[in-house]
Amino acid sequence: MNFLSLFLSLLAGLFAPALAPGIIASEESKKATTHIAWSADRPLTWGDFKAQPDSLNPHHALTAANLAVDAKCNANKLEYDVKCVFLANESWTKNIKSDKLLQHEQLHFDLTEVHARQLRKELKALGTVCPDARPKLAATVNAAFARWKAEQDKFDAQSKHGLDATVSAEWEQTIAARLKQLENYK
Repeated sequence: MNFLSLFLSLLAGLFAPALAPGIIASEESKKATTHIAWSADRPLTWGDFKAQPDSLNPHHALTAANLAVDAKCNANKLEYDVKCVFLANESWTKNIKSDKLLQHEQLHFDLTEVHARQLRKELKALGTVCPDARPKLAATVNAAFARWKAEQDKFDAQSKHGLDATVSAEWEQTIAARLKQLENYK
């Protein structure tokens, strides 16, 4: 019921040299077993929560999700990729029987996808020419991360970590509407 935000922004350097293909392939295969990309057709299950529960944490579950951002200049053109990923090895639950709790955790993941789509929209608006887009890139990404984190906290506070069914239902409707509104950026 708590949200862990991990800033795995791969924005290390716009002009950093690319990794060798073998390194990328092994990193990708490693991530495939621990990272789940957001999909409307693939909701989370309790089996996705692989981490040991934190016995000192008063909450019943924790969803670790992230906006993974990769941006670079290639032939003076800005290229970017924004993914919404669930981090299975950092997510945990103490209660695998509660459908209500699982739905709350799914909404955290869905809300992360809303922010991924919003960031894609904002990055597209920066333009594609590197000298023009580059100075605005870090500020755009940092602001997006701050909004995402603040909204995750607001969701937990307003829904009382999923215990307020009425407020949770309102959030669910709002998140679904926002996903639909930003469908062009999925």
